[in-house]
Amino acid sequence: MKYEILPCSDDDSDLIDEKSDQIVRDHADIDEDTEEETFVYQATDQDGNLLGGCVLVTDELRTAHIYCLWVDEAHRRQGIATALFREAERKAADQGCYLSLIGTFDFQAKPFYDRLGYSLIVTTHDYPKGHEHYFMYKRLDRGIEEAVPSGYFPYVISVAKEEDAEELGEELAGRLREHDVACVPREHPYINISKKVTDENGNIIAGIVGGVDGWNGSEIESIWVDEAYRGQGIGSALVRAFEKDAKEHGVRQMIVEPYDWILEFFRKNDYETVTGVLEDLPKGHTMYCMDKPL
Repeated sequence: MKYEILPCSDDDSDLIDEKSDQIVRDHADIDEDTEEETFVYQATDQDGNLLGGCVLVTDELRTAHIYCLWVDEAHRRQGIATALFREAERKAADQGCYLSLIGTFDFQAKPFYDRLGYSLIVTTHDYPKGHEHYFMYKRLDRGIEEAVPSGYFPYVISVAKEEDAEELGEELAGRLREHDVACVPREHPYINISKKVTDENGNIIAGIVGGVDGWNGSEIESIWVDEAYRGQGIGSALVRAFEKDAKEHGVRQMIVEPYDWILEFFRKNDYETVTGVLEDLPKGHTMYCMDKPL
């Protein structure tokens, strides 16, 4: 079959993500009624001033992702970050999540997550250059500890109202980004290098989604080939095209996190090193962390 690999629009990427997610749902036997939900937590003082916050996302795999954790510098070391995290974890558990996943850098908060009971899955060295990134997890189905304030400053933890959540989430992301850039300046904005393959009628039959971040890191987020076109090398061609663009934009190492049902595909494409393993994600399956030097 002759085919052409083309750039993706945002709508194209959304379709490929959806198709890739469906494969996960099929293998993981996910309840179709489950859906991704977002909750934004805030810590405020008696006058309603923002002291800190975090964002919780619960997904279809019953996995929690807690990010954009930020506390105002003047109010750190008073237990606010711990209280925020405990509330988010408790909500995740109430939503049926059995696992919490986080990513953090050596200039962020790994010791904090260690104290909260998170375990290391994999360390990515020299990302950003001269630093390390840590991928960590915690089981939520084994109980969640209570937060014990370490100071006496009065504050309240609450979930942002639906109409305020998006704006607050963006503010928290901005505050965290300011901290990160002060530690390690980004070289450029995010570069989308997602790609698609279309048939003679312009219908998308395959695609790969991902990009290059400002620290020249890159990860394949989704890959999908329509069942009727599998076994013809289209998936491998997409990976090679993606890697070529990533390398041209300064990426030195590719990272993927495949589940067990697609592991051999990545091995055939020279992702030979397993750097970390997380069992029982999704339930009854295994997720692998793999990399490939470019």
